[in-house]
Amino acid sequence: MLSFALLPAIMTALGCQSRAHNDLYRQRMASEIRVLEDQLYDADYQNQVLRDQLQRAKSQAEASKRSVGGTVPAPEPRPHLAPDRQPSLDPSSLPDSIDMEDGFDAPLIDPGEAVPMDQLGNPFLDTEDVQGIDEEPVDELDAESEMLPLPPPIGEPEPPGKADTEVLPIEPGELLPPPNPGFEELPTPPGQIQLPDAVKSTQPNLIFPESLELHMGLSGGHRFDDSDEAQGSAESGTTDGLFLVVRALDRRGVTVDLNQFEIEGELTVVALDPTRDAGAARIGRWEFSAEEVANLVRSQPTSGLHIPVKWQDAKPAGDEVVVHIRLRSDEDEMRCEGRINTKESSKLAKWLPRSDEAAQR
Repeated sequence: MLSFALLPAIMTALGCQSRAHNDLYRQRMASEIRVLEDQLYDADYQNQVLRDQLQRAKSQAEASKRSVGGTVPAPEPRPHLAPDRQPSLDPSSLPDSIDMEDGFDAPLIDPGEAVPMDQLGNPFLDTEDVQGIDEEPVDELDAESEMLPLPPPIGEPEPPGKADTEVLPIEPGELLPPPNPGFEELPTPPGQIQLPDAVKSTQPNLIFPESLELHMGLSGGHRFDDSDEAQGSAESGTTDGLFLVVRALDRRGVTVDLNQFEIEGELTVVALDPTRDAGAARIGRWEFSAEEVANLVRSQPTSGLHIPVKWQDAKPAGDEVVVHIRLRSDEDEMRCEGRINTKESSKLAKWLPRSDEAAQR
């Protein structure tokens, strides 16, 4: 029983010793490999130095022979190569834990025997290249030049021909007029997918008013011809009210035809005199019911609300007034504003007949 109890301890001790021995062996082998590599680099460098010395000696001997005849000057000696690959041993790179008392094991690499210097060649050249240095393969070059065909001669530049300048015909297709928002839709182009009626009924109508805009060119001062006072104002060149043209725009900024919609909202117009104080700037306020707003819709010269308003108790002191317009319904509200000249608009006088003014008030 005691021997079985000591067996694990003995195996553990043997395993630890074997692992330590293997680590030490690997360290020794690594150190020996580094030393051998340094020796190899040193031998390579010394070999290169000796080859350079031999080459210089041969060059000097040939130069001395030629200089005797006086035909070719002696070449200058080549500078000595810098020892860029000179080996260097760093003692700190060796591990401290290596036991150097017993020395190294037998080397694994056979250094061999030294080769005489006269039999050494250039290690940077292949055997085939070394053999072909002294001999010039003239015959092979001539054979290769005879086998290769000559390229065709390059001609002079020529002007482009008909095939180069020919333009393919362009198919214009079916010419259609531009779309007019607010009116009947144009026929669909060929190839467009036709949606079923059930899907069309669920598609929202994209052409509907989303904002108001005051037409500055058609809006201005106005004279009403239903009284003697208006005739006197016409003679004096003054106006007794305003004529406002308000357009409805969709989300793209295009004018919407209001005749295609039922307007159920109240309209409010407020006029302010910018020359007065803020407390007394308002000179007029006009309210229009939903029925009156429906009667204000006109199509010519532009679709919108054509609103004639007459001055009330106060009149503007200057030539401009600030107008605020609000169209409000139970679900939505739209506003616009602008500066209007109180003088009668020449554009408005050209197209607005006097007989329609009574119906527009």
